[in-house]
Amino acid sequence: MQAPRIVLLVDTSTGWGRRIVQGVLDFAMQHGPWDLLIEPKGQKERFEAPKQTGVDGVIARVSTPELATALDRLNIPTINVSALKIEGCSIPRVSTDGHAAAKLAVAHFRNRAIRNFAYVGPMEDSCVREHEKAFETRLAESGTPCHVFQPDSQLGAKSPWSIRDEHLILWLKQLPKPIGIFTWGFQIGRDIVSACREADIPVPHDVAVLGGDYDALLSNACHPSLSGIITPANQIGYMAASMLHTTMLGGKSPNASVFLEPKEIKERLSTDTLAIDDPYIKQALTLIRDHACDGMQIEVLLRKVPVARRTVERGFMQLIGRSPAQEMRRIRINNARRLLAQTNLPMQEIAEACGYATYNHLGAIFKKETGTSLGRYRNHARGAGSDLRAP
Repeated sequence: MQAPRIVLLVDTSTGWGRRIVQGVLDFAMQHGPWDLLIEPKGQKERFEAPKQTGVDGVIARVSTPELATALDRLNIPTINVSALKIEGCSIPRVSTDGHAAAKLAVAHFRNRAIRNFAYVGPMEDSCVREHEKAFETRLAESGTPCHVFQPDSQLGAKSPWSIRDEHLILWLKQLPKPIGIFTWGFQIGRDIVSACREADIPVPHDVAVLGGDYDALLSNACHPSLSGIITPANQIGYMAASMLHTTMLGGKSPNASVFLEPKEIKERLSTDTLAIDDPYIKQALTLIRDHACDGMQIEVLLRKVPVARRTVERGFMQLIGRSPAQEMRRIRINNARRLLAQTNLPMQEIAEACGYATYNHLGAIFKKETGTSLGRYRNHARGAGSDLRAP
């Protein structure tokens, strides 16, 4: 039996695109073989619908109405992995859950006691406006405003960022400090880091920068290195391949969008700050973050801080909205998430690496905090599961 021929219209020049392809490959290795047709291209290069015959399915980043129309006319199973929502496009879509990403971003900044927030991205794109709106909406739940970079309209919507640098620097200087800035993608984040350096604004102490995506190469190709949300690109590729496989076998074609939640932030120097003036609260929080997974009890850690425990607890609740014990548990559980998703360590070793004596103890706390078991979380984190609660 001949292997299905699948065309991938996804850029291979970015980490996001390559992880999409990897997710498709992971599915094909389990359920294939598939004959994958991939043309190396950059993100800004134009993709066209396949013209060759004998194509059984397409996975594409549908970014223009023209491509959407051309793919629709092929009348073959097709899945869209673009963040863009094309008006009138009925191709089933798998993408990142922007509201879950916004929740992660806000929590990341607030864990550092940052109280001012801003957003930067190419607002002429509809997906960027949706990304910003999700961030703004999340902040509005607590009555917190969001500063949004709006370049001078005379520059034109398509002006390159190099032309906008002067306007960006002026805007950055006028922002209240310290502030956390969330961006569309990692490249805009790198631009902000460069603009801050040009304006002599310390990063991360005055401006903490978090990219809406993380690239293992380019996010580290600036100083300080850029923190970023790890978008679920592998899972998107895997889910898209699964949906395509079902459709090619004659199953019901999905008619709705599927949004997968990002679960993790890659923390780098651009957000490595604590916007706390009180030296004792800052000392306590630093101790907890440095030693949470050492197995030390919270009572022992807090004895190192020369103020009353009640004073520390009150300061924690005021600044980060959690008690010291809750902060320690959050750090341990997030470490467990990372080890479950990224390593093959046995459960007992993971428990010990997170400061727990037994995996049963970790498992009970993990289930209470996340709503799922250790084993189920590991399985879903490596596949296409999207029903796990974000940290």
